[in-house]
Amino acid sequence: MKRVSSIWLLFIMILLSGCTKDYSLAPPADSEKINITVKVPVELEVETLEVMYRSSICKRITHGASGQRVELDGYHAIDMPLQRQGSTDLYSADLPIDGGGACKWHLGNVTFGVAYENPSRFGETVTYAGGGGVVVMFDHNNSPRGGADFQVDGDVLIRKEYFPWLHERYIGGYRKSISLAGAGHIYLQYRALNARKVYFEPVLHSDFLVTSKGTKVHKIGDFIKFTYPDGSVVAESQARPDYYKLQTIRTGRASYCFSPRYYSRYRDRRPQLLPELLPDKEMPGYGRYVVADEWGNAVVSFAYRLFGKNGEKFEGKSGIKGLTRPIPNSAHPLSKVEFPERL
Repeated sequence: MKRVSSIWLLFIMILLSGCTKDYSLAPPADSEKINITVKVPVELEVETLEVMYRSSICKRITHGASGQRVELDGYHAIDMPLQRQGSTDLYSADLPIDGGGACKWHLGNVTFGVAYENPSRFGETVTYAGGGGVVVMFDHNNSPRGGADFQVDGDVLIRKEYFPWLHERYIGGYRKSISLAGAGHIYLQYRALNARKVYFEPVLHSDFLVTSKGTKVHKIGDFIKFTYPDGSVVAESQARPDYYKLQTIRTGRASYCFSPRYYSRYRDRRPQLLPELLPDKEMPGYGRYVVADEWGNAVVSFAYRLFGKNGEKFEGKSGIKGLTRPIPNSAHPLSKVEFPERL
């Protein structure tokens, strides 16, 4: 009798397995793609691209604080190496937006970044700790690392500066690690619902090493001691180096120049004119340039004086989104650009 029951149990399992939904990805050949490109500096290497697809059909079940059943979009995660483009320092991958399959997967988010290729150059036992990471979300779901810090309308173009940070930790066992210290957390998190290109260019200031030593015992008022590239030693309550202090040491410019919060109040903004002439929809044959700060952010009400390729002069103040007044296409490319204090 036991043998008969076992046979029936096996038969039922086979039937059930035949009804299991196929959760695999099957991108259609004509699926639109998103390009991910990373420009990798010397000393660093590109990390594996972590890709997550979401499905509103194949749900995953979890439970709330009161034990209630909660249905969330299912996910399918894959790892993918970015491929080097010839002998350049660019690494990229093209990801289908439509993941296909029975679950009708769609691209949800990607995680990628750069890391030190050889941490042991800072010491035999040194390991890589973090920094230089990017997360981009293409739908309204959060990533495994949380929600977005920045909202982007269109393609994602990221250029961020980093400093090497060598830290010694004592509590919980001695460890020595190298990180990339930048203006933000380990991962920069963006939401870009309409992006088709993601470009990340980390800039490494390898000659400006900051070191730190953690406390050896838990004691109120005892902080991490940072030694900055200029030799100054500062005990900080914060857990990471002062990015704005590092930039001041590197450039000799006030920290206001590098703080998004105070930058607009600082006079030395070093404006630039972005090179692309954007077509003016209301005036065929004309276009507008964008006046931006040194980080590529559009600036408003900034005086400019532009000279066309034949010497004609155009001047005014940048308007909404940093746009100049309409300029005839025939003046492009410009021969000279000036930013006078007053017009």
